[in-house]
Amino acid sequence: MSEAPAPEKRKATFKPVLWGFLFTVILVAFPGMIILIGVGMLPTIVAKMVDRSDKKYAAFCVGGMNFAGVFPWIMDLGWQGARDFGAAFAIITDPFKLTMMYAAAAFGWLLFVSIPPVVAALISIAAQQRIMQLRAKQRELINEWGQNIAQGQTEIPEEAGEEPAET
Repeated sequence: MSEAPAPEKRKATFKPVLWGFLFTVILVAFPGMIILIGVGMLPTIVAKMVDRSDKKYAAFCVGGMNFAGVFPWIMDLGWQGARDFGAAFAIITDPFKLTMMYAAAAFGWLLFVSIPPVVAALISIAAQQRIMQLRAKQRELINEWGQNIAQGQTEIPEEAGEEPAET
């Protein structure tokens, strides 16, 4: 009787533990910045949850623009000291600053929605241009070689001065 193969032993990985430890250290060291990033980057979290594609293009597009909108106030908070809860709450309760953060994310959504149709139209125009070039080349070849070449006949006409090819 043959023995059943032994199950493969999986190596213990400490990756989740390390990420948890890193998050805890950052939360303790920079609580004001975590609050600011958490509130400011909410549109990115929503984009990641809503996007059903495998590569999450909406999350990247919205996230990049959203981070660009949050970044000036991250820097402002960094100059004041990232441990300062009061400064973080002052930033997220200021309607102008919060509007700027979310408007940048809205611009990311606008890019995500509007750029693909523009690119598709440009690709379609380029394809149509290529088709016109190929048809012109085809007409040129038909004029040079005769109509037989367009109809798929492989015989060379006698008038060309050459003998027909034997198959």
